Amino acid sequence: MLSQTFHPQIGGSEKQALELSKALAARGARVTVLTRRPAGTPAEETVDGVVIKRFSSFGPRAVNSLVFMVKSFFWLLANRAAYGAVHVHLASSPAVAAVLAGRLTGRKTVLKLGGGRGVDEITLSQHTLLGRLKLAFFRAARPELLVMNGEVYAWLKNSSEFSGLKLRQFRNGVDTGRYTPPLYNEKINAKAALGLDNAPVFLFVGRLAPEKRVKEFLEVWAEVLSAEAAPPRVRLLIVGGGPEEAALKRAVADLGLGGSVTLTGPKTDLLPYYRAADVFILPSISEGLSNSMLEAMACGVAVLASRVGGAKEAVAPGVSGLLFDPLNRTELKECLRAHIGDRGLAVRMGEQARKTAVDKYSMARVADELLEIYGED
Repeated sequence: MLSQTFHPQIGGSEKQALELSKALAARGARVTVLTRRPAGTPAEETVDGVVIKRFSSFGPRAVNSLVFMVKSFFWLLANRAAYGAVHVHLASSPAVAAVLAGRLTGRKTVLKLGGGRGVDEITLSQHTLLGRLKLAFFRAARPELLVMNGEVYAWLKNSSEFSGLKLRQFRNGVDTGRYTPPLYNEKINAKAALGLDNAPVFLFVGRLAPEKRVKEFLEVWAEVLSAEAAPPRVRLLIVGGGPEEAALKRAVADLGLGGSVTLTGPKTDLLPYYRAADVFILPSISEGLSNSMLEAMACGVAVLASRVGGAKEAVAPGVSGLLFDPLNRTELKECLRAHIGDRGLAVRMGEQARKTAVDKYSMARVADELLEIYGED
């Protein structure tokens, strides 16, 4: 595994890489992760059977990435006998080192493409000279590119500009043994542990960035609650940090939502929040395949998501969740009112969400399929 950032740093990509590495190790694969070394972390350690090697790097961002890329390249060359495939998490600059090393050693190279349409790494790379050179190299070297949602896959597949890329639509996985639905009394206790009563809980988990449209969701939330003669007993938990955090706190105060909305900041252990939640919120304008959404689904939480990216493929509308146009406030209001007016709707949809997570997105199944991909010529 090759990833610029990894455990103990926490993010969607880092978490997915760690969980996938652990699942592969549990199946008898020897997994080594190459990553950068943040201050205070050991140069090497083993976590649940996964060997993590951290390379020190220095300088501003571009230099730092270059140093890590060079060190990764020479490690892959020198240790070619120790691995059969390289899986790069995100098609950033270190992917160039992995692909070039793969060409020289004959080892399989797989790149995971992150992000939703418009904020995916291919689109972002088109905006810089070095990014365009990277894409030209990928087209020539033809590594296997794992694409996490259908929108990006269809765009790349149907674009003559990227006809040289070798594409495979794939998906993230979730540990359905760890993330499980609570019993009724366990859910009540989970709400109480977070200082909540037994009211419906809507939950957002993710980076607080503009493309997530959490501020716009708060505005709709305020409109729905203010339109009721008696404000409904509902709670919204926003878990995460990011550049929009301060603006969201101001919005909660300005909209008078202090009684119904709580911003918790980033949390390492999300399971208590999933177990307390009834509906998972994902109002993004662009999205890949959200790890947090899959974890919530595995915990039996219904989904209320914008009709973009991986949510369109993971959520069956009206069955395991409700989908809406992220720019259509009326449609979002209807979805919110449907849940507020029928608490049993979340229960029914949550059961189907759990079934989808187990049948299609279990980490065990994803790991097995990846082992087959690694072994292909």
